[in-house]
Order: sequence, then C-alpha cells, then structure tokens
Amino acid sequence: MGKTQRIVLMSDKMTPSDFSVLLETIRAEYKENASVFSVPVKAVDAGLSFKNGFMDLEMPFGPAAGPHTQLAQNIAAAYAAGARFIELKTVQIIAGEQLHINKPCIAGKDEFYNIEWSTELSLEQAFAEYVKAYFLLKFMAGEFGNRLDGFSFNMSVGYDLAGIKSEPVDRFIEQMKNAEQTEIYKACHAYLAEHIEDYERFSAVDLKAIGSQIADSITVSTMHGCPAAEIEKIAEHLILTKKIPVYIKLNPTLNTLQQTKELLENKGYGYVELIEQHFVEDLQMGAAVPLLERLLAKANEAHVFLGVKLTNTLPVAVMQGELEDQQMYLSGKPLFLLSLSVAQKLVSHFGSALPVSFSGGLDSHNLKAMLDAGIYPLTMATALLKGKGYGVLGDYTRIFEKTDFVEQRPCRDKVNDLLKKTLEDEYYQKKQVVTPKVKESLPLLNCKNCRLCINVCPNRANVMLDAGAKKQVVHIDAYCNSCGNCATFCPYEGRPYTDKFTLFASGEAYENSDNPGIVKKGKTFEIRQLEEYEGLLQEDYKNLVQILQDKFDLNR
Repeated sequence: MGKTQRIVLMSDKMTPSDFSVLLETIRAEYKENASVFSVPVKAVDAGLSFKNGFMDLEMPFGPAAGPHTQLAQNIAAAYAAGARFIELKTVQIIAGEQLHINKPCIAGKDEFYNIEWSTELSLEQAFAEYVKAYFLLKFMAGEFGNRLDGFSFNMSVGYDLAGIKSEPVDRFIEQMKNAEQTEIYKACHAYLAEHIEDYERFSAVDLKAIGSQIADSITVSTMHGCPAAEIEKIAEHLILTKKIPVYIKLNPTLNTLQQTKELLENKGYGYVELIEQHFVEDLQMGAAVPLLERLLAKANEAHVFLGVKLTNTLPVAVMQGELEDQQMYLSGKPLFLLSLSVAQKLVSHFGSALPVSFSGGLDSHNLKAMLDAGIYPLTMATALLKGKGYGVLGDYTRIFEKTDFVEQRPCRDKVNDLLKKTLEDEYYQKKQVVTPKVKESLPLLNCKNCRLCINVCPNRANVMLDAGAKKQVVHIDAYCNSCGNCATFCPYEGRPYTDKFTLFASGEAYENSDNPGIVKKGKTFEIRQLEEYEGLLQEDYKNLVQILQDKFDLNR
C-alpha cells in the first residue's frame, strides 16, 4: 500500500536539552565512536597559536553566526571537528515566541539562500545555550587534551541602539561578559564538580581554571537600511560603555549596484534578482570610510579592539518560490566574490590599521589564501550545509596545521592579488548541482542510510541507530526547527524531518505533529505509525525509543 497523503502539523520550535544530558551524551559517544553528535572528533595540536588582537586560538576558523550556533550541541559538534572561533547567533529585543520565521528557511544546491536572521530562542534560552556550550567546550578541551583557552565566543547583537540598550539585551550582554552569578553558570559548574572523579582527563584543576566570561568579543549586526549614524552610535556604546572588543558587521551592498551586477553576471549568477533599495538605503562606502576612521580613533583612545566583519548575506528577491517570503539572503560562492571586493576596498584605504574578520562564502578553496592575506578569524555556514556537514571542518584543520603562521594584519598587496585571481578563477563559475533522486517516497524505515540527512542538519536532529539487525535513521523533534536542509539532500522524494520515525520530547509536541513516532507519557509509550506499517510490531518501535531515551534522555 502506498503512503497516504498527510498534512504535516509539525512544530518548528526547538527544545534545548539539559546540560547533564548533553555532557553525558558527549562522554558516551566519544568513548564508543570517537565522535560528538555524529561528528568525528578531529585532533588539534594544543601547541598551535593563532593570535589576533585579544585572541589566541588553536585554530583561526569556525561556524558563522547562523543555524549552526543556536543550540549548545551544534557548537559542541563544531568544536569536535576543529572549530575554535564561534560566532554566536544574533540576539535582539524581539525573540522567542515574538519572532516569526517562515519555514522551511534554507534552500540551495550551489549558492544557498535563507530567510532566518535572528535566534529563534528567547534571550534567556539563548544565554543558557551559550553558557552550556561554553562549559561543554571547556570540558571537551580537557578530555581531548586541548588548551582550555584555545577557543573564543563572539556574541552578536542587533538591530538598533534602542534595542541593544534595552534592559533584556543589556542584561544579556552583561551576563555574557560575566556569567558567574547566573543560575545556569552555577548549575553547569556544580555538575562538573559533582562528577569530577568520573572523567578521564578533565580535572579539578581544569574546572578551577574556567572563567566566567562567556564571550570575549561582540559584533554589531544591523539590518539592511540601518542609517550610518545609528551604526556609529551602537559601536560607540559598545566601545566606550561596554568596553569589550567590537566587530562591526558590514553589508555586501558596500559594492555599488552596478559592481554587484557585474560580479554576479561574470560568474553566471546574473539571474539573481537584486533589490535596488538596499543599495540606496544601506551604508555607502563613501560614508563607511570616515565612520570607521572616527570609530578607530575612539577605540584606540579607549584601548578597545575594533575590527570589521565581512560580510552579512545579500538580500535578493525570491525568484521561483525558493522560500516563502518576498526576499531571501544569498550566501556561498557568489557572496565570497562580493565580500572579497568589499575587503579589497577597505584594505586599500586602511591597510593594516583595520582588522578584518571574514564570513562570506569561505571553503577549502580560499581559506589559506585569506589567512595568508592577514584576514581572520574565518567563519562559514554554507560549507557546513552541504554533503559533509560539520565534518568538513576537520578537513580545514589540516589546512591550517601546515601553515607557518605569524600574527599579522590585512596586507594591501596580498588582498589586491587575491581579488584579481578570484575574479579569473573558474572555481567560482556557477555550477548546476543536481542531487539525484530515487523515484520513490522516503520510507519510514530501511532507507539507503546514506547519512546525508544526518550530515547536513545544522541542529543534529537526525541520528542513525543500531536497531536490531539494521541501522535506522530517527528524527529528534526537540532539536528540529524545520529548516528544510535535509530535504534538499535526501536522495528520495521526501523530507526526513517529516517522514522519518520521530522521537517527541513532550505530549504537546506529539499532538501538534502528524509525524509517525513515539512519545513517553508517564510510564507508558504512545505510538503513531503510518498505515502501511501497521504490521510492524510495536516492540520494534519501543526498542528504537529505548535506545534514544538512554542516549538523549529528552523526557527527564
């Protein structure tokens, strides 16, 4: 019997896990498989040192502020693969239940598009996730034999001065600067202290060395159209009042509309529909240079680090119903061209006086050249949304392990040369990427087990379990925000986040979904299965769920 037509009512709200659940999951999986949330652990030389102003990192790269830095387990997975500079997802006054983002919110094959722009958690939840992630990484550093101080968290706030100075966002900033008196900090610290004798390498000395500053820098992230004067006031507030190292995230619209059109058309992206108003209303290069000169002078006088982050994603019109919105945000290879063009303009003026962090379309093809040009830290999102997922970060560690690194600032000649080579490089030409699809629906059980839905999920919401004689892909509803990326890469005509057997964390989530799956209600299980699977023994489902309960303990 074929699959019946279903109306999917699945919740797209993520449910954070307890610190103890995350820590014990990491311990068990690392011991069994040398992996963390399905990501193989990459050994990083604890003697490596990539310095940049206030930072001293084991590796100069990590995930960009985006889907991979909302939940603690995502950050832990990135660290396991070698990431050491973590851009946390932007927070703002409108958060949690107040914020609506259409779903799915990610689409792409070659270049990528998204319509998500801020953390989907409440400010309190976001803060708790970052504290949990901070302690997880300290623990992992100790257990894996890495430096406890070898990574850095960069928080991001937006989108206007009033919101940033509001009590909830101001409290978030202050607590990220010093979390010692917060309940979540105390709880994480207490759990590690209580179980200190259970750990292989992480010691009481390591625990004592853990500080209370969660993030050691902050990014000004403004919406497109934010006036230059507003950007300057926000940066002044953070430099002079908060006295924390500041990055200002700039937009690719610092290139003119004509320059952007030419860059895209020359590489086969001429079909991308630009939105002219953004090039009119956004910060212009003519205003950006004197603005940055003034801020650099104030930062130097206050002895506070100031740099720029290049760049935000590029807003373009939804062209063929890629996502359910009127505009979407472009990333990937074409964004690298645009962002590097902005970098070249700024470095041509400022030379080494202005530190530059970079997050537009980075991958193995350009990472080393960027570092050699003095541009770092380096962060990425699109590369992590493709076939190898977080695992690609392990490849990047090998690139930097072989680098003879000397701390430096942006080099005008090297950036000019890199832009010239990039514009001539066939690698950046548009490629038609086709994911071959099996001409059948995605089965509830016994699919190809290709692991693509596991690899490309930014939230670690798909897992593969040994369930008797066969391995099975299971979906964890609590971790999923229905971004849709797994559906892009699944070789079947289906969506793993709606079609795979699902573990629900609560009765409410179970009732709000039509997914086949199971939930624990009290001491009993309630199971929902599709019509064609009615012949399966419910005990088979219970075995799957028992494994998940033991592994994740989502119902505690």
